[in-house]
Amino acid sequence: MTWWRRLLGLSRIENRLATPTPAETVAGPKRITIENHGGRIVSVREIGFIGQCATSPNGRFTLLWRDRAIINDSYRGGRYVLIDNGRVVLDGEMARPQDGKITDEGVFILNDAGSGDELSGTFRAFASDGRTLMARSFAANLYNNGLSSDGRLAVCQTCNAPGSPDSNILCVFDLASGREVACWIPESGWADGYEFPVSGDRVRMLRRDREPIDYSLEGTFIDQRKWYGDEVSRGTYYVIGEALKAGEAITGLTLEQLREGAKTAAGNADERFKADTLRLLGEIEEQAGDARAALAAYEEALAINPRIGVAKRAAALRKALGS
Repeated sequence: MTWWRRLLGLSRIENRLATPTPAETVAGPKRITIENHGGRIVSVREIGFIGQCATSPNGRFTLLWRDRAIINDSYRGGRYVLIDNGRVVLDGEMARPQDGKITDEGVFILNDAGSGDELSGTFRAFASDGRTLMARSFAANLYNNGLSSDGRLAVCQTCNAPGSPDSNILCVFDLASGREVACWIPESGWADGYEFPVSGDRVRMLRRDREPIDYSLEGTFIDQRKWYGDEVSRGTYYVIGEALKAGEAITGLTLEQLREGAKTAAGNADERFKADTLRLLGEIEEQAGDARAALAAYEEALAINPRIGVAKRAAALRKALGS
């Protein structure tokens, strides 16, 4: 029994009440009462349900889902339920439903984590009448998903899955036509959420402590320069390295901006990457033509990690400087 079942004492409800069959649901939709227990955890006594929920913005539809669980000492598979104005209109089974979203028209999506132990997952989208609009399986676990307010577009993003072509990808789906638009590895990494601007030509990746950034539906990084500028100014050392390689024509960033970003990174309290950052600062100083500053950065990096890979470069600079 999971912690929230123990806390709420609700396991008896699921043990006692049977899940209605599709025939019962179609013959006479049940009017139910949803009881909230904090956050997204709810129970519905009339149908013996305990799980999570998402409600459409207009309040008409509520989507319920429950991961697989041990009930009466045996596993039961996952379950999802669609409520329309207080009545059950869909009650289905799914291996491990997660991360539900729903629109004002009752279009809804779920990530299905599957029943096996391998890295895998299936993105699923449905119409309010239960029709499958999209189903796409991945050889990677699913991280999260997003749904446009009109139910036309949806996305899902996968987790890291070494060796899999589905590792770390973002996929865009056109639910109106039931097709996959594009999949790619976002340069900016994972998002915390998604929006779909009214233009309908892009997906906006929301990030908890960062500015939102846009990609086209086909994967073009529309806000690439904005992302480079933000991450470099914050001192994200690996992005500074990528920006140095890419050059000002692509990033819009000068060597002075990269230098300031590297100095910010080098002063970070987390010193795990300090030697790498100082090596990077030395490379920036070399490109800027300041040999003494480059040598100083290399020597500081070598003092932290003698195997950082710049010993020969530092020796060459000492010789050139006559020091």
